[in-house]
Amino acid sequence: MYSSQYDRLPPIRGLKTSTSWNSWLDKRTPLDWTPQMTQVTASYGSLAKKSTSHHSLPITNSHATLKSTKSGPARKSLSVKSSAASQGKAAPAKSSALSRVQPAPARVGQNGGPMTVQNALKKIESEEWTQKVEGINMISELSSTNPKEVGDHMHEVVLAILEECKNLRSSVSRVALVCAGTLTQNMRSKMDVELDKLCSILINRAGDVSNAFIREDASEALDKVVKYASAGKALHSIIAAGSKSKNNTIRAACAGFVCSLVTRLGTSTILSSQEQLAKLIPQLIAFTKDPNPHVRTHGKQTLVNLSQDASFDRQLKKSVSDAEYRAVKCALDDIDKKGLNSLDSTTVSLSGSLSRTGSVRKAVMRKLPDNVQLDLDEIRADLTAAGWERRLGGLKRFEEMCGTASKAIASDTKLTEAFIGRLNDINSKVSLEGLDTYLVTLPVLSKLYSTEAHLKAVLNQLILALMSHLSSKSDDHRSTAQKCLNETIKQVDPASLSPAVAAATRKANVKQKPFMLSVFNKLNVLLYPSKPKQVEVVALPILWDCVKSGLSDSDIKKAMGERAVLDQASMELDPARRKQLESLIR
Repeated sequence: MYSSQYDRLPPIRGLKTSTSWNSWLDKRTPLDWTPQMTQVTASYGSLAKKSTSHHSLPITNSHATLKSTKSGPARKSLSVKSSAASQGKAAPAKSSALSRVQPAPARVGQNGGPMTVQNALKKIESEEWTQKVEGINMISELSSTNPKEVGDHMHEVVLAILEECKNLRSSVSRVALVCAGTLTQNMRSKMDVELDKLCSILINRAGDVSNAFIREDASEALDKVVKYASAGKALHSIIAAGSKSKNNTIRAACAGFVCSLVTRLGTSTILSSQEQLAKLIPQLIAFTKDPNPHVRTHGKQTLVNLSQDASFDRQLKKSVSDAEYRAVKCALDDIDKKGLNSLDSTTVSLSGSLSRTGSVRKAVMRKLPDNVQLDLDEIRADLTAAGWERRLGGLKRFEEMCGTASKAIASDTKLTEAFIGRLNDINSKVSLEGLDTYLVTLPVLSKLYSTEAHLKAVLNQLILALMSHLSSKSDDHRSTAQKCLNETIKQVDPASLSPAVAAATRKANVKQKPFMLSVFNKLNVLLYPSKPKQVEVVALPILWDCVKSGLSDSDIKKAMGERAVLDQASMELDPARRKQLESLIR
C-alpha cells in the first residue's frame, strides 16, 4: 500500500525512484507574480480613466479637457402676462398664474385638423384615397360622439358617403359601406329621409358578383338598416330598391329583408293597416312565383308568418282584390301540401346567396343505419315473395315502417317500386290490401312525393298502377282506385303530378279515359294559377287530341267539361269562333 496519494504517481525524470514525492514538493521554489500584476493593473486603470473622462475620444496630448456638465434638463421660467402688466404694473404672483383654468383644447383628427363634420367632408372630397378613408372614419366616430352635428348636416353626409360606396377603389368603398351601416345604427329614425337613396345603393352593392367582400359589407349594412331604421319606411324602401331587379341575388336579398322586416313589425301591425297590406301582398305573391328558389322560399315564409294571425283572412279580404286573395290562398294550400319544413322542392341553402364564395354545397346522401337498412331489405323481400300471404305481411310491415321511418322509405327506390307492384298484384286480395295501404300511408308520403327525387321518379308507375283498376269488374277495386286517384290529386303537389297524370291519360283505354280526363281536369284547375305555362304545354295537346278524335261518349264529354268550356268561350271568343268550337265539341 502507498503511504500517501502522491506515492501512486509515476516517477519524475531526473529523480531517483527512492525519492518520494513529498520531499520533492517540499524543496520546490514558489513563483511570485505580484509585481507584474501590479504593473499591468496600473496601466489598465489609467486607460479606463481616460476613456471614461473623454467619452471615447482619441487620446492625445493636445486634446482639451471636457468641461463638467449636468445631464438634467434646463429649468424653464414661467411668465404670465396680464392686463395689469400692460398698464406698467408688476405681473401677478407665480402661484396665482398657475391657478388659472385654461380652456380645453379642441379635438383633432389623426393627422391634425378639428374633429368636425365640415373637416371630414373636406377630407372625403380629397383626391387622395387615404384622406377619403380618414374622413369617412371621422364621420363614423362623430355619429356616435356628436350625433347632433351629424344630424344638422345629414343630407350632405349621406350623399358623400353614398358616393364613396360606389368608389372603384375597394378599400374606400368598403369603409364607406361600413360607415353607412354605422350611421343608420347611431342616427336611427333621423335617417328615414335618406333611406330610399341609401337602400338603393346598398342593395345594388349587395348583388355585386365581382367582389365578395363588398357584397358582405353591403349585406351587413342592410342588416343594420333592417334592425335600427324605422321598420315601415325601411320596408317600403327595400321593396322599391330590389323587388324589380333582374339580378337573382338582389331579389333574393330583398325578399329576405322583407321577411325580416315583417317579423320585426309584427303581423298584427301590418294587418291593421289596409294600405300597407294592400302594397305588401302583391309583392309577396310575386315573390312566391319568382323563378329563383331563394326568392320563392322567402315569399312563402312571409305569407306563412302572416297567416298565423287569426284576423288574417278577414283583413286580407278587405285589403286586396279577389284575384290576389285567390293567389294567396293557392300559395298557402301549396305550402300545406308540401309542409313547412320543405317550402320548395328546389330550395337550397340560403347562406350562399350573399356568402363570400356564393357557391352552394351539394347535399350528401348519408348511409342509413345497418338495422334500418336490414329492415328495408326484409320488407322488400316480403313484398316480392312468391307466396301471397308473405306479400300481405310485407304490406303490413311497409305500413308500420312508414309511420316510424318515412324518410328511409323515400330513400329506397327499389322498396317503393316493390310496393307499387303490389297495387296491381295478380292476387286480388293482395292488390286490394295494397290500395288500402296506399290510402293509409299517403298522408305521410304525400309531402315526400312532392320533394324527394326518389319518389318523383316513380310517380308514373304509381298512376299507371292505380289507373289499371278503373276498368276492373270488381266494384271494390274500381271504387278504391278512384278514391286513391282523387286523394292523390288533393295531397300531392300538382306540378310534380301533372306529367305522370298526362302520360297515363294518353295511355288510358275507353273504360279508363272518362275518369282519367276528369281527374286530369281537376289537376289542371289546381295547377293553372301557379303554373299556367306548364298547363298549356302538358294539358292542351291531350285535350285537343280528344276534341279532334270526336267525343262520342257522353261520359267523355262530361269529363271534358263541355258546358264550362262553352261558357268560357262565350266571354273570350267572337260568335263565329264560338260556333266553330261548339261544332267541334258536339
